[in-house]
Amino acid sequence: MSVWRATLAALFAASLMIAAPPAGATDVCDAPADLAGSIGPLRHAARAVATRKALRVLVVGSASSTLGGTSAPQTAYPAKVEADLRERLPGIEITLQTRGGRGLAATDLAKLLEAALPEFNPDLVIWQTGTVDAVNGVDPDEFERTLRAGSERITAAGADLILMDQQFNRAARATMNYGPYRQAMEAVANASDAMLLRRYDLMRHWAEAGQIDLERAPRREWQRTADALHACLGKVLAKMVMQGMRDAGR
Repeated sequence: MSVWRATLAALFAASLMIAAPPAGATDVCDAPADLAGSIGPLRHAARAVATRKALRVLVVGSASSTLGGTSAPQTAYPAKVEADLRERLPGIEITLQTRGGRGLAATDLAKLLEAALPEFNPDLVIWQTGTVDAVNGVDPDEFERTLRAGSERITAAGADLILMDQQFNRAARATMNYGPYRQAMEAVANASDAMLLRRYDLMRHWAEAGQIDLERAPRREWQRTADALHACLGKVLAKMVMQGMRDAGR
């Protein structure tokens, strides 16, 4: 076994020591495993953790990634991913930066990504997109081409990619067709080593199961519910990162 794979094995063994919920306790983040998304090897992230004892994560996204509606910046999902990875990877220096903003389509985010790659030199990119494109009626084929070009740029820069699709929203589902954009993201993930977090399916499950329903939360509970949603997204993403690195080390 190579040195970096042996190091990975030790780190993942340590990550399993994180306390699990008490027996019988309800976890609002619970969801069927096949809903979370596609898993692939995160080779660059795994090698960075094993050889540099560090992991640089870049989150690129629109409003839900940069504003989020949460009670504070540290409760938004990027901060939750960072905190969760620090807990799971003791002794590893975790650095996370976010780029993006409200109303940015995939082409806008691709430009921010292009500038951030040489500036930050990430090992892993989390790219949340698709909602703004659907709202604005961007050609789904153009959307897919933008994602493919971005994915290739990320790979060339020596980083891994996790794509994240739209939020589930009953009102939006009734007025616009997310399907072609979600299919485009699936196609890009399948054509590369990129992973895909199916946020839409996860949020729909949580809402229909009565676990986290942001859309129907009472006004006085809305921000607390948003915090819970982002905490769950951060937890799911951190698990995906750990699984992807574990797969790379096999």
